[in-house]
Amino acid sequence: MSRTEPPSAHLARAMVHHKVKILCTMGPAVASTDRIIALVKAGATAFRLNMSHGDHATHAGMISMIRKAEEKLDVHLPIIVDLQGPKIRVADFTHVDAIPLVAGTDIRIVDAGVAKSVTFKPTETVIPVTYPSIARDVKKGHLLLFDDGLIKVQVRETDGTSVRAIVVHGGLLKPRKGLNLPDTQVSQPSMTAKDRADAKFAVQNGADYIALSFVRKAADVEALRRQILRCGGSQWVIAKVEKPEALQNIEAIVDAADAIMVARGDLGVEIPAASVPIVQKRIIHLCNAKAKPVITATQMLESMIHNARPTRAEASDVANAVLDGTDVVMLSAETSVGAYPTEAVHTMRTICEQAEEVLLNDGRLNEHYEPPKGGHRSNTESIAVAVAQIAEEKRLSAIISLSYSGETTRLISNQRPRAPIVSVTTDLGVARRIGLLWGVTGMLIETLHSTDETIDHIKTTMLREKLFPAGATVVFTIGRPLVGRARTNMLSIESLEK
Repeated sequence: MSRTEPPSAHLARAMVHHKVKILCTMGPAVASTDRIIALVKAGATAFRLNMSHGDHATHAGMISMIRKAEEKLDVHLPIIVDLQGPKIRVADFTHVDAIPLVAGTDIRIVDAGVAKSVTFKPTETVIPVTYPSIARDVKKGHLLLFDDGLIKVQVRETDGTSVRAIVVHGGLLKPRKGLNLPDTQVSQPSMTAKDRADAKFAVQNGADYIALSFVRKAADVEALRRQILRCGGSQWVIAKVEKPEALQNIEAIVDAADAIMVARGDLGVEIPAASVPIVQKRIIHLCNAKAKPVITATQMLESMIHNARPTRAEASDVANAVLDGTDVVMLSAETSVGAYPTEAVHTMRTICEQAEEVLLNDGRLNEHYEPPKGGHRSNTESIAVAVAQIAEEKRLSAIISLSYSGETTRLISNQRPRAPIVSVTTDLGVARRIGLLWGVTGMLIETLHSTDETIDHIKTTMLREKLFPAGATVVFTIGRPLVGRARTNMLSIESLEK
């Protein structure tokens, strides 16, 4: 980097070569613009707001910090608002801070509202929970898991008001701990009143994605999409897969969503731990086949919450997700409350880059991609496949995709070409959203003129920003005519000449 070159130019060159993206969860440990800048320089490419914690004022402050960092660094940073969903928790206890549950003993589980209005025997252990329908939904023999599965109970009977259960694996139960119902089809909707308010907040504050928790079917995704439209937004929807019921409907959910998150936290409680790696691979491969971006999340570098180095198993976990074909790897508590957030991002970026080398040296495009049934691709999809093959065969320096919506860019990204993908758009929201896609960097331009003028303008900009060297050969994908916002219908191989 020359002395006169701004630091942002060096960062932009680094980011344009990132393949797998790193999504960081915001929290107290990184709650300043300077700390966010440090994360981006370490390799972060997107940020997540967890609506299970904090209020709207806190999250609005976080968004402001991210946008300030974005402006200072002259990059585009996607923001994901992650809705809490109908998370069932243990309610507050009346007279104690915790309740010891002993294996072999009986307990009674009730909705918190019922617990306040019904008198139980003084000898009974009563657990209030935040789920009004629990006594109607669970059945005899169903397992109920508290505190991420550390405490397990089995239903003996229900009486329409409360649930009597026997403790299978005991422990000390505290308020606000989660309750999972792996055997039960819950009746409450995937989107709560809080989620609707949080989705409105996300739209009003310019988030780029909204993630829906505890998705069970495609209709859940469509319900969130309608809520976004009612609020005047165009955010892309991420469906979080963390329920057994979602696995039964996974193809329809992938089709309905703009992206998928393999949320291994609750998923690993609701299905056997031994099944999680297989399910993860299956979902990633399905998303690759259907050209939908996929995020692998939860406990990827968990030990780095407290330690400056990861375990070997964690390094393998990240690398295997990359080798499986994930678009994004996510950090949760590692960045939100961890002692080493920047080190965690740097470590994850290093692991990703080494795993990417293996993929790129294979010289294979996306082996899981499946053409539409019947073999009839759209023109846009055919061009995406062709441009990736051309870039690979000719070892081109970059693929430049002019895309109003990001659709062409998504299809090219899914082919997993070796060449960096630069998505050029006039829409700031699109420029940010496509930054979550594998191998893609967004470039914002003010207007699109004639095809030749636009290509020349982009070439000049890339040379000025030193994204690629003079003389580099790139391929453009374009929709003509530009003024009519035509779908992508042509490609052009160009040389970046001064």
